Amino acid sequence: MRPTARLLSTLSPHRATTIGFIGLGRMGYNMALNLFTKTLTAHSEPHTGSEVNALTGKLEPTMSSAQKGKDRYPAFVVCDVNEDAAKALVRNMRDKFPEVDIILAKDPSEAVRLSSTIVTMLPSSPQVQSVYLNSEKSIVPALSKLPTGEPTLLIDSTTLDIDVARDVARKVEQAGAMCVDAPVSGGVAGALAGTLSFMVGGPQPSVTLANPYLSLMGARTIYCGPSGAGLAAKICNNMILGVQQIAVAEGMLLGQRMGLKPDVLAGVLNTSTGRCWSSEVNNPAPGALPQGSAPCMRDYEGGFATALMLKDMNLALHAASTFTSPLILGATAKDVYENVAKQSSLAQKDFSVIYQVLKVAAEAQESKTPTGPSDHSKPSDP
Repeated sequence: MRPTARLLSTLSPHRATTIGFIGLGRMGYNMALNLFTKTLTAHSEPHTGSEVNALTGKLEPTMSSAQKGKDRYPAFVVCDVNEDAAKALVRNMRDKFPEVDIILAKDPSEAVRLSSTIVTMLPSSPQVQSVYLNSEKSIVPALSKLPTGEPTLLIDSTTLDIDVARDVARKVEQAGAMCVDAPVSGGVAGALAGTLSFMVGGPQPSVTLANPYLSLMGARTIYCGPSGAGLAAKICNNMILGVQQIAVAEGMLLGQRMGLKPDVLAGVLNTSTGRCWSSEVNNPAPGALPQGSAPCMRDYEGGFATALMLKDMNLALHAASTFTSPLILGATAKDVYENVAKQSSLAQKDFSVIYQVLKVAAEAQESKTPTGPSDHSKPSDP
């Protein structure tokens, strides 16, 4: 559905109650679905009294949903370069809430005209610059055309270069809007379940306004400091995770080649000092988590793409160079993911596919060895 002039005119008085979402990839789609669904569900619950308007800060009377009427219900705007993804979300919402006001915006500037709060979840720095800065259809130019006094809150959950994020935040604020960086941890499963952790950076008043929206998409919000601080925390977290996943893959493969069953070894790791998210939730060895749903159980599909982990490792290396901090294991891990991502069949698979790459390499090495590991494949009794 494209907004007509009549529709734009109808919705503009209710911009303050309209939420936009730009970027509907694996993460963004599920985040938007939770944000929109929970917003409508909360709004539909009968209640009376008063509440603080998030953007104006004023105490306003509240009414039951019947008193408010359909024209006071929250409206939603979605925007994505992949129009099919946006249309799919519109259909999904209308299936759940037939009366929902949800609009497919043709570009970010239209989302700004229609929405007072916008969440963006984009692949990386170039896409953020394009959506926020680079053309008249971008967010910042659109902000400058809004009537004086029209409040706007921008929440960017992209993992990107910290310098780009700070530049974007500065220009958003110069245009009269508020901006926070709020990258996430928890992966696609967390986005779907609404259990993400948000690492948030920005002015404290802006973060306070963002928190109610973040709480509808995640389970935890951690304030990290001024603009860019959330990204700094996210970059460090993902660099550690990238190294960790390789170590777990190596350990799981080594254990099995020494004769251990994957579930037995995983049980040891997850009750010992080797325990971590990569062993307990994202274990890369099929059969290691019989009751789990790790990507390895579906041919490494549907998780955090190797290409995205490579992007995050590169962000960490760039930050390490900028701030003069050595990354010995981080640099090695980046090279590993880079080699895996060069294989087109693996680039979009979950980054735990490194286990499969190591297994293939081990089998190839074994085939070239006159005597394989068969004599040492089972633990011996003392």
